Amino acid sequence: MNDVKTKSIIEQAEELYASAREELCRPEEDVVPYMVCSTAYKSVNKYLTGFLLRNDIELHNSISMDKLLKLCREIDPGFNNLDLSPMLESTDNDKIWTNMGTVNRFIELAAQTRGLVL
Repeated sequence: MNDVKTKSIIEQAEELYASAREELCRPEEDVVPYMVCSTAYKSVNKYLTGFLLRNDIELHNSISMDKLLKLCREIDPGFNNLDLSPMLESTDNDKIWTNMGTVNRFIELAAQTRGLVL
């Protein structure tokens, strides 16, 4: 296990999560939904990656989020309750990631993932 790498990735996830939440502190008309969704998505990816590294799972750079989630579920059944389908099913990000309903759901998913990892 590479503790430094794991710590770094989880710190990156924390920064991304904080950035996404901070954006929501603005008046709604000033929020950039795509940015929040993208940042929340990246934070979830980093949290999952950090969790796997902490559990001595070697990863390749191009692993998909659904594969990361599957590996996490194999280690900890608590991840079975994490439904990332809104993030995984986003085929047209420009349209889907621009509504506030999606923004709020992505933030919730990032918070839930954070809770499982930390």
